Amino acid sequence: MKVTYIEKSLEVIIMQHLELFVIPWGVYPRRVLIYLHEKGLLNSGFIKITPVTISPDLEMVAPGKPKGTVPILALPDGIFIKQSVPILEYLEDICDNPQKDWQKEIAATAKSSSMRGNTSCQRATTREMLALADEVTAMFGFACHKGSKLFVTLEPTNPVASSLAMDWAKRNLTLFEAYYEGRFEEGYSAEEVTIADCALFSLLQFAKELYGRHLVVEEPGLPNLKRFYDAFKERESTKILDDFYPKDVRDLARVWLQG
Repeated sequence: MKVTYIEKSLEVIIMQHLELFVIPWGVYPRRVLIYLHEKGLLNSGFIKITPVTISPDLEMVAPGKPKGTVPILALPDGIFIKQSVPILEYLEDICDNPQKDWQKEIAATAKSSSMRGNTSCQRATTREMLALADEVTAMFGFACHKGSKLFVTLEPTNPVASSLAMDWAKRNLTLFEAYYEGRFEEGYSAEEVTIADCALFSLLQFAKELYGRHLVVEEPGLPNLKRFYDAFKERESTKILDDFYPKDVRDLARVWLQG
């Protein structure tokens, strides 16, 4: 019997057990999108990716999305996961040890190797790096809010505070050097990529391409991180078009206030 287009569309809708709300170019959502690409789930029929819009009062809105910033992952039972790291951990959990039938369907289509590591030591290292990536991202974000022209009309700015926060972000970034010592000197294989790599690269690309701050070049003595950035930006999961970041946002974001 011939299957109609409508029947195929309904089949895809039935398969979409999870919904991910994102701003595709946002630093935290981008972590998850890079991960999904690396995991082989970006175009999965089991995960619906829904871009949000920004309302005049700066709310992130989309049908079915609860209040709050993105990323947000909606589960089939109505539960929402509202932070990028728990979303990454959750997706890795259901791929590593699926319990429900729909989780098994997702796991069956995902890359088989774990993106947290295969030993307890490797997984602990990944969690260390994720925690450090969160610290650096938070400090960089604060520096942007206090020192970029993008936020002048939205909140109080303070170039001195911005400069101090940027210095702290760069100082913590140097801690990654040891983690990347000797790693990926000849590029990346899919089996080597971790969720921490996705989180760190999201920040470095966001800083360079939106705010014009190439952190691994601005801070001296980061050869391992620079090699990581140069190698990882060539992966299909991270490639972007010239207009990936909205031009009006980027033009303001790259103007830094002077103290």
